[in-house]
Amino acid sequence: MKIKIGSWADYDFDKEDAKIAVPLILLLLGLTLTSLRKEWLLAGVAAYYALYFFLPPCFAAIKKLFARIHHWRTFRCPYCKSHELILQGMQEFHGDIPYDHYFCHRCRETSVFVNTYGANKMIAANASKLKGTTGDRRNVSQFFDEWRTNGDW
Repeated sequence: MKIKIGSWADYDFDKEDAKIAVPLILLLLGLTLTSLRKEWLLAGVAAYYALYFFLPPCFAAIKKLFARIHHWRTFRCPYCKSHELILQGMQEFHGDIPYDHYFCHRCRETSVFVNTYGANKMIAANASKLKGTTGDRRNVSQFFDEWRTNGDW
């Protein structure tokens, strides 16, 4: 809706402008026509504008913080638990589906990022080099079978 102010300006009043202007109009009507205390009305308007202007950026900052924590927990070398990983590219891993292969800068081993069924996890490309293993290799299907049954993620 266009509003013409004098002969020199026309203003386009849209939904975003209404979210700001309508509470002010209601405040003026509340102050003049109701018997409510002024402090309560002013506190309500102040709370509305505080939530309207500051709540979305706060939610965005919290979402970004959780994304950084998730990235920090997910992208670790399965051999030495280092965060110094370099993307090598996509290659096939125990099948015909290409997966992201990462190279650890600290221990010089290759790991595979598996993102299937919502299980974002780095797994060892060569399980026999992992600490505590006896040389048995787990492939991706065995990993997901264990993940589905145990819920270990």
